[in-house]
Amino acid sequence: MTTHYTYSESGASIFGSYERFNRVLYGGHGNDGKQERFFTFAGDTPIFMGASSDYTKDTWCYQAKNGVLMSGLALTPGHAEMGSHDLFSGWFHECSDILAVWRHGYMSYEFTRFSPWFPDVRVEMQIYPLNPDDGFLVHYGITTDQRVIFCAGFGGITPFFGRFEYHTSARRDFSAEDCENTQAEAFGNCASVRGPNEVAMWIGTDFSCEYSTDSAEAMTEKYPSLFLTEHEKARQIVKLRRILAPGETLSGNLAVVRNGSPEILQKYLTMDDPCQFLRGKIREKFAGVSFHTPDTVLDSSVPDTLIALDASFHGRSFYHGAIGYHAPFLGWRGWYAPTLLGWTERVRKAIESHFATITRSPGKERVWWDGADRPDLDHEGTQYHHLENSSGHLTALLHRDDIYDMQEVAVDMTLFHLDHTADLETGKLIFDRLCEILDWEERILDPDGDGLYQNFLNTWISDGHSYNGGACAQASAYNYYANLRAARLGRQIGKDVEKLEKRAQKIRAAFQEKLWLEEKGVLAESIDTLGNKQVHPSPELSTIYLAADCETVDSLQTFRMLRWAERNIKSVLTANRKGRLYFSSNWLPKKYSTCGIFPAENACLALAYFRNGQREKAMEIVNGLADAFALSPYPGSITHVLSAQGGTDNGDIDFTDVSSCYLRMLIEGLWGVRFELSEDRIHLTPQLPDDWPQADLTLPEIALHLKRSELSDTLSVFTQSEAEKIIRLPMRHAGIDQVFLNGKETGYSVVPGIRTCFLEVQTRETGKIELQVFYRKSVLPVLKQNILPVFPGNIAEIEVVNGTLTDLTGGCGLFEILHETRQRKTVKIMAENPGLYDCFVHAEQEDAKGILPLTFEVKTLAGPERIFSFSKQETVDLSSCFNASLTEIHQQEFRSPRPEGYSIGMRLNGRYAWEWNHYGHNALKVDDSGLRNSGGIITSSSGVQFKTPETGRNALCVSLWDNFPTAAEIPLSGKAEGLAVLFCGTTNAMQSHVVNARFSVLYTDGTSETVELVHPENFDDFLVPALQKENESLYFSEGTHGTVQKIRLNPARELKTFRAEAVANEVIVSILSLTLFRQEHC
Repeated sequence: MTTHYTYSESGASIFGSYERFNRVLYGGHGNDGKQERFFTFAGDTPIFMGASSDYTKDTWCYQAKNGVLMSGLALTPGHAEMGSHDLFSGWFHECSDILAVWRHGYMSYEFTRFSPWFPDVRVEMQIYPLNPDDGFLVHYGITTDQRVIFCAGFGGITPFFGRFEYHTSARRDFSAEDCENTQAEAFGNCASVRGPNEVAMWIGTDFSCEYSTDSAEAMTEKYPSLFLTEHEKARQIVKLRRILAPGETLSGNLAVVRNGSPEILQKYLTMDDPCQFLRGKIREKFAGVSFHTPDTVLDSSVPDTLIALDASFHGRSFYHGAIGYHAPFLGWRGWYAPTLLGWTERVRKAIESHFATITRSPGKERVWWDGADRPDLDHEGTQYHHLENSSGHLTALLHRDDIYDMQEVAVDMTLFHLDHTADLETGKLIFDRLCEILDWEERILDPDGDGLYQNFLNTWISDGHSYNGGACAQASAYNYYANLRAARLGRQIGKDVEKLEKRAQKIRAAFQEKLWLEEKGVLAESIDTLGNKQVHPSPELSTIYLAADCETVDSLQTFRMLRWAERNIKSVLTANRKGRLYFSSNWLPKKYSTCGIFPAENACLALAYFRNGQREKAMEIVNGLADAFALSPYPGSITHVLSAQGGTDNGDIDFTDVSSCYLRMLIEGLWGVRFELSEDRIHLTPQLPDDWPQADLTLPEIALHLKRSELSDTLSVFTQSEAEKIIRLPMRHAGIDQVFLNGKETGYSVVPGIRTCFLEVQTRETGKIELQVFYRKSVLPVLKQNILPVFPGNIAEIEVVNGTLTDLTGGCGLFEILHETRQRKTVKIMAENPGLYDCFVHAEQEDAKGILPLTFEVKTLAGPERIFSFSKQETVDLSSCFNASLTEIHQQEFRSPRPEGYSIGMRLNGRYAWEWNHYGHNALKVDDSGLRNSGGIITSSSGVQFKTPETGRNALCVSLWDNFPTAAEIPLSGKAEGLAVLFCGTTNAMQSHVVNARFSVLYTDGTSETVELVHPENFDDFLVPALQKENESLYFSEGTHGTVQKIRLNPARELKTFRAEAVANEVIVSILSLTLFRQEHC
């Protein structure tokens, strides 16, 4: 088994690691009234660091060090037996046999090795976060057979400057620089260090020791024996020392308190058992939830994620991260899991706090552009348009506004909470503001009134997205569901909801009519509102799962979308369990938030699979996420960006978006618990793997226990809710023998599902509810073949095994039914275009009714491809056609066309704002020296020669930007068997899988040959590392490249012109050279 940590019931353990500061300990909420947040860095080795962040003082949420604690043993102060290491002293964190265990909220350590010449010493340590005060407590248990000296050093308080959870962070380890502007002072039974940001750290022990102060250089000493000597310079760190006699056991505690007092320090040090007290405080964070399955890693992940989610709450809201980006951003899905966990007061407080930020402006509202170009990433760095005098939207953060439109997620989370709780009191409080928000969304994000809304940084995944005013699926789905549920809420509290109902109907109709692509079986990501108004047919994961979650598509459409994702979006198998994790899209280049492996996105995708009844597919992702925990270098935590093996990829730990989505997936997906108390019902649809004999889940409002034998399922439920319980169990056999509810035989119904079927029982019983299902041993119906390879005109048979074929739906125009029986249908393939076509076979067997997906793989025979001949090449003189110099294209300003509404992402220079190219973020270094210094002819690696000028203009540019013509033509003459086009261009990930431009060669007889340039298939951006694979790339310098497109021609026809046409918005195509492949006799 390949794991980084070994998971067991007691936690996650690792032996012999030297990693440090890779586990964050979170305390309580005693100081939530302040904007700053304190936390403790521990890790695989026992060296500890207090730290804090304050987003109001640093918008990037950089951290400040609040003291490093290192401890060790020595024999003789000032004497070191130095070789590769000191034989007579050693820091604890440098021992090589450390057994470190993350114990769901605190760390423990056991180690013995110092050197063969060192006394026999056994050390046990634990570190706990203080609660409710800020700080930490370390317990030492040290036994020795000879006299040794225990020592510890503490110091280092800094301004905000870094992110210390990353092992590559600069100045992560203690340095003398950390002690600038700090002062240390020792007292009789404690000591203090004061430093920047008015931080005072108090340190003390409940065992006797000597306290002293020294210069920062003492803690930079390699060996404790040298640390114990006196050093010159200012007194900036605290030193502790205690002699241990032969056979003595030191069992005691050291406490560190931030901005407290000696009295608070003593509060912990005088407790009978402060470790037990702090363990209790940790357990309080997750004691209300019990999650037990045969899967140890999954079981361990739940309390750990609960701890992280608890740490993300701060005073009045859930912050973006427990540690990274610890700031009160409005959206990003942090309230879903707290609602399910029964943290009602916290969620209500967040709702009320954020809804109180609604904007009210008396002036005339308008969208405008201020003429500025912002290449940075400081939130509004990508913004082109601004709002003036806008009313009816919530600020992106509690205390100030930002570019993000986070209210769509916030509204969804709010209505989710109200549905779950039936909290009409809060509903009445925010209803009018909710309506204002929905009016704002329509006014600003649907300015043309077609019922489709623009995505505008409205989800975490959209952080690097730009839709340029387009009509988008995600925002439209959110707004449909928001209006639908707001109308339901309004009816319950006696409001007029006609406007909301009509708006919801309008959005869903537009959604189905304009965004649903029936032939592809998927939703369009967006539709351009500028230029050629192209449909972007390749959605990202969030478009798929949000459409399902917001009920804008039915279950069969959801299945088809999920199947589309399986075929078109790359996924990877994780290193240990071979679980599956999906990239977020097939848009390139791979880049943060645009295309990557993100656990929150995968958790939401798994939830969509569970709700669609596809638990095997869902469990593939669950296993991938479980691997992410096991492979993570952060025990008990995964990062919000993962590598292709399931490990971390430089992401943030304990990201609230991840914590909330992951727990929601386990509760609503795996266990199928969904409260809709606003509609007086609770859905219970556990979809546990068949090989789990039993499992249980306890939440504050409900408890479930599922137990299985070969021919029975027993689901025990305990809840005091009087709502109707709709219980569905996936049937494991086709025949039902008997069903009992609380010991009495009861009626039931069977609900068809995709590749499954569900036994359903409804009840209003309260307290303990026991549903027992007894099966007759019989096999569920399946298809003889799930995939049928065929050619157009073929005759094919669709056959059900172990059942009756009752209906065949979908696949419109795919086939014609020729003959049918109870088990099979004979069809003739009518489709002519190659591809994968899905339809649905409805089947029954005894009591079971299911829907079985069937795929037809229609194939065609491809003819042999002719090889280009380069025996006679003829370059075309383009000197009179050029309209730009390659190096000057992006020195211009691209002001038009821009959408009337909000827009982001395209800088004034025509470059994509979220771009990382060869020279970094937003770098603009165009180097065509390879062209200029080629002597007039540059040759590609395949041997094609292109003519290019050494000076002057060298590009013919076409674009939908007004700066250049949309299309241009170049005269040709004679006959040829092919044309090679050397070109380069500007494009970006948002133009993936749509036609960016079109090359055509026109003959004198009116016919033509056409090649479409589709990013990233045969076209890419000339400054981004080459990624298209169909054509030859030709680099002009280390950071600038072009592409060679070869067009096959009819050698019997007379040539007239070459035409280049821009098709997609934001794209610039630059024709650099043309070369004809003539026949020898031409």
